Amino acid sequence: MTRDKRVGAIILAGGRSERLGRAKQLLPWNGRTLVEAVVEEVCRAERLAEVLLVLRRDVAEALGKRAGERLGCARIVFPDETGEGCAASYRSGLAALEESELDAVVILLADQPGVRVETIERVIAGWESSGAAIAVVRYRDREGHPLVFDRSLFAELRQLRGEKAAWKLVDRYREGVCVVEIEESMPGDIDTWEDYEASRRRGV
Repeated sequence: MTRDKRVGAIILAGGRSERLGRAKQLLPWNGRTLVEAVVEEVCRAERLAEVLLVLRRDVAEALGKRAGERLGCARIVFPDETGEGCAASYRSGLAALEESELDAVVILLADQPGVRVETIERVIAGWESSGAAIAVVRYRDREGHPLVFDRSLFAELRQLRGEKAAWKLVDRYREGVCVVEIEESMPGDIDTWEDYEASRRRGV
């Protein structure tokens, strides 16, 4: 009998929020912070064997001594301070998961509170049933997170540099990517104060 494949998640929350001008991870969101809301939703995914949150040290300190409780099932890892954006967070997350014997990892963004647990479960199921090395979500308007990467690509993920690094790998292996269709608009990123206000108005 074959075992269920072990899938972990890396939530990228190590950015400096330069466009917003303050730590967006700490923005109020339905009675908690934005990062708490995202982690709470991800932790509802039953298919995830482990959830890792790559979080800036100063943000963790701002959350206080109860950060572990407030962030649910997630294990906190601090990013490699190289100024390389998301790529540095991938490396920090994958390094922390090396001993977890995972078959795949799901990449999520901490500034997308509209990503639902059902979407996470569907993209994992698509990756598993297709046998593809990569699975992406195609929303009504365009492709977006969450992304799933098979362990066969972990070494290449670690070598990526710069912003939107994971999408470079998606493009490199485009013909073999599993695309999971979701009939809704892509949840918006919160990069500016206008994004934040718009997301709150939409109620996501």
